[in-house]
Amino acid sequence: MTQGTLINIRNFVLIALAQVLIFSRIHLFGYVTAYIYLIFILKLPRHTSVNALMLWGFLFGITVDIFCDTPGINAAAATAMAFARNLFLSTFTHKGLPDDFIPGANSIKWGSYIVYSLMCITLFYTLLFLLELFTVSHITPLLISISGSTLLTMFFVIVTECFSFRR
Repeated sequence: MTQGTLINIRNFVLIALAQVLIFSRIHLFGYVTAYIYLIFILKLPRHTSVNALMLWGFLFGITVDIFCDTPGINAAAATAMAFARNLFLSTFTHKGLPDDFIPGANSIKWGSYIVYSLMCITLFYTLLFLLELFTVSHITPLLISISGSTLLTMFFVIVTECFSFRR
């Protein structure tokens, strides 16, 4: 195994523990939950294949599903987000970037990074809550859950980026 793979496995375990033990238990106003494991998928190098992205997304999602008794909805939403990630990222980058390019505010500028993250996270929460409710008849709670959870997760994305931006 390469050093990068070992670092990804270590980060997976740490982030999964934080997600399952802390963040999945916080439900603000009964609607809003932050899924910080999305940051891991957002920050994987650009050259990461779609299959590897989808595998990481599925592994994170199924881990959260197992520990939070959600029957596969996190796995489905995270896998779909991981599938679309490179498409969203290609909107803000050009093809001549090095293979070790990691998306971030220092590499694609703050505005582009926030829009890229927002697109991915909004897709994730839209799918997650549509699968959870399996109806659009209660549109107001659905929109509150999607927008609130997206904003809370974006807060953690920005905080994480501020700390990594200093390095």
